Amino acid sequence: MEGLKKRNPYKTNVILLVLIISLFMLTHILHFAFRNTIDQPALPSQYAGYLPLDAAAKSKALELKLLFGDGRDRRKILPPLRDPKTGMILLHTLQEETNSSDVNVYYRLDTNGKLRDSLRVQDYDISLNREYIIHPDYYYSWFLDGNPEKQEYLPVNKDLKLGNKALQQQYETLYKKATLVQFFGYQMLWGKNGVTVGDRRRFYDTKTDKTIFLIQNKWYALFGKELEAMPGGEKKSTLDSVKAFKLDQLSVPNPYLYLANFHKESKGYKEWNGTGYLNLMLGKDTLKLRTGMTVKESEGKAPLDYHHQLQYFRDQTMPFPIIVNENYQCYILRSRSTNYKK
Repeated sequence: MEGLKKRNPYKTNVILLVLIISLFMLTHILHFAFRNTIDQPALPSQYAGYLPLDAAAKSKALELKLLFGDGRDRRKILPPLRDPKTGMILLHTLQEETNSSDVNVYYRLDTNGKLRDSLRVQDYDISLNREYIIHPDYYYSWFLDGNPEKQEYLPVNKDLKLGNKALQQQYETLYKKATLVQFFGYQMLWGKNGVTVGDRRRFYDTKTDKTIFLIQNKWYALFGKELEAMPGGEKKSTLDSVKAFKLDQLSVPNPYLYLANFHKESKGYKEWNGTGYLNLMLGKDTLKLRTGMTVKESEGKAPLDYHHQLQYFRDQTMPFPIIVNENYQCYILRSRSTNYKK
């Protein structure tokens, strides 16, 4: 008939494609809704008393004690270190990384897990050499003695008057006496962020390196050219690392921490999101906690892999574990009967 418009096949195909995509998405939505409905059994009554994983969690025998951390403050917490001589624990957090400096915050715990004090160091090129916090221009002995002040190296040959032979003899003398030795090249020392005037310009132009030596609890800094080529090399050491427990298979019972139950709450594409009910043990006592986590679906795989942000550190000689949650808050699990002296 005249006046009857012909259908546009391209437009018809587009409409059909949109309908097919819509039906596909609707099918998946209904699938997830259906799974969420039928695959969520009621939470058994014995788990109703589990407490949130936070600083208020405690039982008659145990308590979770907050050491530091603000849920709004994102930071990187490095594995704890322990001094084998004193039993003191060093915790190191990288609070912020900027273009101008890094913000390092250190914490000291005594053998009972009591937080003694902390030290904030805002600078580049910070490292640890045994108990000492090292910067090329200064150091801290804070972990040893609680002194929060920067300390200067005792300079040797800063006027650069020693000849090559005398410089090597001086190096060898210091090296034999030193328990720790650390090297800094001239480009890193004086050339970073542009060469400035004065001594920095002079040291850069003369390619002056620096090597520091720990001798009877004092650090000496030897200045000179091509110190890296001197015999012996660096003497570096580290405190003992506190073991980090793998927590990807929490459903396997163990004497420290395991997942007593996982309650499904919402279905993702290939995983379930929900709440994990954890038993934290210390000796013969148990603290029962709950926290959010995810379990990946895997056909025929046992035990299942659980995904979360918990970290658990424990050393055989430590009377307490260190626990870090998903909000970068750091806790210790301790006995409420322990006598903590101030």
